[in-house]
Amino acid sequence: MEYFIPAWYQNGDWKENEQVWYRARTVTEFDDTVKQIQLFFRKNVAPFKILLLGFSPNFRHFLHRQGVYHAPYWSCFDAMQGITLSDIAIFSFHDLSWPEGVEFIYSPFAVIVRRGVEKYAQIEFAEDGNMFRVDMFQDGERTCSNVYDDRGFISCQIVYRSGVPVREQYFDADGVWKFARYMDDGHVIVNPESSWYCVRTDGGIAHVPYRKPRYDKIDEMIAEVMAESLKTVSDADIFLIAMHPLHAEVLAQTLSQNKTVLSFFGRRLDENGMGEGDAALIAGADAIVADKKATALQIQKQSGLDAAAIRVITPYDSRQEFGNSLHLHVQNILLAVDQIGDADFDQLVVLLADYIQKVNPRARVCLFTRASRYNISGQLMHRARNALRAAGMNPDLAREDEGVTESQIDTQGLAEAVFSVAQCVDEMAVSRTLREQRVLVDLQAVPDQFLQISAMSVGMPQITARETDYIQNGKNGIVLQTLEDLPAALDYYLSSVAHANQAQIASYELGSRFTTGQLVQSWKEVIANIEHQSIAAGPR
Repeated sequence: MEYFIPAWYQNGDWKENEQVWYRARTVTEFDDTVKQIQLFFRKNVAPFKILLLGFSPNFRHFLHRQGVYHAPYWSCFDAMQGITLSDIAIFSFHDLSWPEGVEFIYSPFAVIVRRGVEKYAQIEFAEDGNMFRVDMFQDGERTCSNVYDDRGFISCQIVYRSGVPVREQYFDADGVWKFARYMDDGHVIVNPESSWYCVRTDGGIAHVPYRKPRYDKIDEMIAEVMAESLKTVSDADIFLIAMHPLHAEVLAQTLSQNKTVLSFFGRRLDENGMGEGDAALIAGADAIVADKKATALQIQKQSGLDAAAIRVITPYDSRQEFGNSLHLHVQNILLAVDQIGDADFDQLVVLLADYIQKVNPRARVCLFTRASRYNISGQLMHRARNALRAAGMNPDLAREDEGVTESQIDTQGLAEAVFSVAQCVDEMAVSRTLREQRVLVDLQAVPDQFLQISAMSVGMPQITARETDYIQNGKNGIVLQTLEDLPAALDYYLSSVAHANQAQIASYELGSRFTTGQLVQSWKEVIANIEHQSIAAGPR
């Protein structure tokens, strides 16, 4: 059996990332563990179970969004709260007990509950339309937030004082409070009248008493419940851990005698770094996997590991797809800008504007960003206008008030505006945007991995500043020596269908190394190597 331990946490706390439907997601839900579970679930790589350590009352909806709704899982907070239900329940805010005389006001975003002239509550809905939180108010101030489980009951109540959360109280499915977490110092008090947690045994479900009535932090409770729940695992079982400093110490403590595979994901490593718990896990790991070479190098520098100890397995697979860019009269150039310095950004904008005006009036530039800030589009266009103005060019080439369409092309074939912005936080948005692009330009020091694999999948030529696993110079793209070479590289592909077709064929050939089948084989090899080492070494 393989056990996946994900790192699906909110702002470094033991909580899921569920949010109101009308707020743009600040980070994609996709990561290495999502892809690994999809592979194991859909391709039957090996029997597995998800071990969920964080508080996730809407986990069934998360699984549904990832296409793995029936994936088996164990939830630590379910055990801690004494919850044994498994199926989503259909329930409505009308099923809750409301005082007489309240009025429900349906706004475009949430349902507002008024009692007389005062705001009494605000009902919030998640991305799938399910009610997941009810905020309660008194004298215009939020007093508490009731968090609902998608199985049909209140799971947690967050109490506020002067707008600041002071206590989180967790309940079982019958509304009995199990424990309370105090936010001033993080200590946890267990309900003395319900001081047990659930553990599944061969004979059913056992109620195991908590060892202490008070814990200094919730990490101690998680470690205790997890250790007890894992007593029945086999010595042959393997734990695939998404590396994150929040759970590293807990796992180093509870899995010190178990077989482990550590999975490092570049974005998560950049955001959270490595801590003491990570070092302990690395020291006892049976295998270490990184999502790309740049992540592997980062692990080497921070841990001192030898390069041979790290296996690179991309979490993204390639597939042959076809975009619709050839059916457009305009020729869209996708320019990745997130990690481009100010001086290089300005130079690129001027070079591209000059290329469009003097060489290829059909070309358009789409500034591509993964940033989630709501005003990032305006900021990028403002920077582009400033760069054009400083170069003595028309700043209206980067207008902010409207997008670029074919109808804007005048009788001379020149669009008044040639720059636009594509803000793509998640992978689905990236894929949609790529279908209308003709060439990818990614001159970042570390090119966007998913962007490159997606471009390779649709047979799109790539122009980069360095070779990667997904671009071979002169075959499916061009590696620039200087920025000044960019216009010539663009014209090589945009002025010749033959050159674009050659890049497409080379892209599909290169993509055959990163198919779903190849990823499955890579993971089977990792598991087989651990099993072989275990047989050779004997029991731990």
